[in-house]
Amino acid sequence: MSIAIFSRARIVDPSRGIDEVGTVMVEGRKIVAAGKAALNQGAPEGATIIDCAGKTIIPGLIDARVFIGEPGGEHRETIASASIAAAAGGVTSVVMMPDTDPVIDNVALVEFVLRTAKDTAIVNIFPAAAITKGLEGREMTEFGLLREAGAVAFTDGRHSIASALVMRRALTYARDFGGIIAHETQDADLASAGVMNEGLYASWLGLAGIPREAESIPLD
Repeated sequence: MSIAIFSRARIVDPSRGIDEVGTVMVEGRKIVAAGKAALNQGAPEGATIIDCAGKTIIPGLIDARVFIGEPGGEHRETIASASIAAAAGGVTSVVMMPDTDPVIDNVALVEFVLRTAKDTAIVNIFPAAAITKGLEGREMTEFGLLREAGAVAFTDGRHSIASALVMRRALTYARDFGGIIAHETQDADLASAGVMNEGLYASWLGLAGIPREAESIPLD
C-alpha cells in the first residue's frame, strides 16, 4: 500500500486542539499519523515525501449552502461536477439547497439526490428539502417523510416566506420532528429595490439600499 508523507505543514485540527507545524502520514486512503511526532520513528521505506512548507492542512470543510443545477439544470452543473469543484476548494461535505427544477420538495427527489450523489459525487452531498411546496411560501412539505428519506434540513433557499402563519407552523413541525430550519429572513417588499445595505455608502454611490428592518422584521 502506498504511503505519502506531507511534511513541514501547518496542521490545524480543532477537534484535537492542534495548531502546529508537523507531518501528516497517509497510508492508502487513511491518515495514520499527524502532528509534530508523526515521524518520530522515521519515514517508512518507499514513502513519497511531499514538502508542504508554507501550506496548511485542515480537516475537510463543510459548505452548508450550496446551489447545484441538477436536477433540471444539468447543462450548467451536475451533482458530479459540483462535487469536483467542491473538492478542489477543500470542501468535503455540502448541504444542497432545494432550488432546483423540479424543486426538492418530495421524497422521490431527496432519494434521487442521494442516489446520484452516491453514484457520481466525490464528496458528501446532503440534500436540504423545501419548507414549502414549489418554494411558493404557501403549503408546507411533508417534514417527517422528507427527514426520514434523508433530508438534513428544511429551507426555501433564496426565497423568503412572507406568511408568518406558514413560518410559525414550519418552526413548530421542525421542533416536533427534530428538524433544522434554515430560513432566508428578508422582507421582499422592503428589500425588492435594494442592491446593498442601506447607509452612507449606498448614498454616496447613488444605489438603492436595503434597510436592516428587511431582515429584523421577519426574524421578529
